[in-house]
Amino acid sequence: MLRSATRTRWVRGVAWMAAVLLGAAGLTGYSAAATTASTAVSVNATGGLGQIPSNAIGLNTAVYDGHMNDPAIPGLVKAAGITALRYPGGSYADIYNWQTNVAQGGYDAPNTSFADFMKTAQATGANPIITVNYGTGTEDLAQAWVRNADVTNNYGITYWEVGNEIYGNGTYGANWEADSHCTDASGKPVTVGSAPSQTYNCGPATYAANVLKYITAMKAASPNIHVCAVLTTPGYWPDGVTNPTTSPQPWNQTVLSTLGAKTDCVIVHYYPGGSTAAAMLSTPDGIAGITSTLRSQISRYAGVDPAGVKIVVTETNSTIDLDTQPAALFGADMYMTWLEHGVTNVDWWNEHNGVGTPSMVNGAQDYGDQGIFSNGTNGSGVTEPAVNTPFSPYYAIQMLSKLGSPGDQMVTSSSGNALVRTHAVRRANGSLDVLIDNEDPSTTYTVSLSYNNFTPSGSPTVFTLANNGTSITSTTQSSASSVTVAPYTLTVVQVPGSGGTGTTAPGAPGQPTVSNLTSSSATLSWPAATAGSYPIARYDVYSGTSVAATTTGTSVGLTGLTIGTSYTYNVVAVDNHGNASLPSPPVTFTVPPPANSTCAVHYEVTSSWNGGFGASITVTNRATTAVNGWNLTFAWPDAGEAVQAGWNGTWSQTGQQVSVTNADWNRTIAAGGSVSLGFNGTNTGAAPAPTVFSLNGTVCSSV
Repeated sequence: MLRSATRTRWVRGVAWMAAVLLGAAGLTGYSAAATTASTAVSVNATGGLGQIPSNAIGLNTAVYDGHMNDPAIPGLVKAAGITALRYPGGSYADIYNWQTNVAQGGYDAPNTSFADFMKTAQATGANPIITVNYGTGTEDLAQAWVRNADVTNNYGITYWEVGNEIYGNGTYGANWEADSHCTDASGKPVTVGSAPSQTYNCGPATYAANVLKYITAMKAASPNIHVCAVLTTPGYWPDGVTNPTTSPQPWNQTVLSTLGAKTDCVIVHYYPGGSTAAAMLSTPDGIAGITSTLRSQISRYAGVDPAGVKIVVTETNSTIDLDTQPAALFGADMYMTWLEHGVTNVDWWNEHNGVGTPSMVNGAQDYGDQGIFSNGTNGSGVTEPAVNTPFSPYYAIQMLSKLGSPGDQMVTSSSGNALVRTHAVRRANGSLDVLIDNEDPSTTYTVSLSYNNFTPSGSPTVFTLANNGTSITSTTQSSASSVTVAPYTLTVVQVPGSGGTGTTAPGAPGQPTVSNLTSSSATLSWPAATAGSYPIARYDVYSGTSVAATTTGTSVGLTGLTIGTSYTYNVVAVDNHGNASLPSPPVTFTVPPPANSTCAVHYEVTSSWNGGFGASITVTNRATTAVNGWNLTFAWPDAGEAVQAGWNGTWSQTGQQVSVTNADWNRTIAAGGSVSLGFNGTNTGAAPAPTVFSLNGTVCSSV
């Protein structure tokens, strides 16, 4: 699906370094015949989505990039607001020895050693994210790296990955990632660099067992680091794929089940693709399902609270229209969507990469370059601009620095038009910033702005990245109630205002937690806020824009909850002069079925493949009398899921609702007895399990 781009990523890097550096060529702007329309954006200033993490906005570097540490790079990276740098670069991580600065079978550019990289990272103030060598390395080599970085040099590097895309080692019949743990079909160790497409003895069980060794060794050197395991991205190959010989259970299930309580950090990559710019620009809509599925898998298979497990997206880009405005629009929306769903860090691929497959995009030259900076080479009939000239994604990242900074509070916002995407941030001083991402290539919108629990005051500052712009412009306007956005532009409106000022208001309450969760009620608790100029008088608990409860304490009881429904709450502290704090981080939970129902259902995915899966369902009658004639119903959480063919009952599906009626021969379920049924299903992305099953109208327990 996306693997062809990933397989050749570092090979292309070697190729472009052999190219001759030539002169610059500028981007050509384009203006379509535009139409005008109106739409609306609403911001809920108390709908907290968590703080922007300190290492949120990241960028990949690579040891084959001779411009990685150019003198211009620190200034450019810092000016963009990039707060994390990943090293040593994609698949190269699995052939790279940090001690010798040698990549087995690859190319190491001069001045790209770990020490060189750290000089650049420190000059930018960015947080390093390091991928240790799993493919051809050892846990001892990784431990030495941690010790050198965090003990000898006191760099304080927090995030360490064990390998890159290890599932690409031939376990699933495609091989782009070096892995010396693998054998061929005869059991002979593979030769790194010429391994067969299908390998053996190096699947998820082998990887997970070795990750446990890496965790032990690396944390022995520095106990407080996060050691991150590689997972497949839900909904993207090879997620859910099984192989009787090399991966009897899916990769994520196997890895998380083995790591168990030692799971504290996982990484995924995100190359969503799309056959057109419009299709690509819509892909961030699937991020909510990806994060939800990851947390469900962490809870189910690792058996730990997913709230305590960091999720890191260490590679991503638009995959098409890579250096022109569609990539900028995608990048801004994609970064913020991941962060709003609780991801700690997102890293664009790449700093420099080189000419790929060039094309013209809305009149502008796209070089097919996955870097955010030009490397000044030529190829495929085009010549890039001068070395380190920023491409459009760079300016998108820079626009995010106008939206918010680490520690600022992301809040909910909504748009009346699917092509006008929006994100919002509350600054520490109480002001509110709104990002408007106009993905319509031909329509200028007058956007009306409305605010819940926020009162604008003063003149907003408006920052704009024009279509294929090479700089960000700014202006001030008198009104905070509307803004005009041109086609294919990014706009940030910085709105001064009240509703929680940083000088007098209380601090935001801490992370809420849920306890005593039943099928109808729960207890919500949170750490107390710090008083500002005046004592705290109360806490308002918000569900969306509505106050669900008010209390003078730090917990409330929630009642009247609906089974299978997900709820999100934020807490706001209010002092005795009416000054409101910024919102707490959100807490989201799904109400479980009753534990003591007269029926119980066990649902399990038994096999999976690209675009489909098989599942079994066991229904148990817990009542004291037999069930004579039954109907089982459930709903898919994701609209892309469907039953293709089922057995041991008559299956039907309407929309996302599924119904199964007994066959003649299994219509009776004796008291204490069970009936088994199953199906093959299809999915178009992540395939989360149903949460509520009902037997003849009675909600069943989940077992």
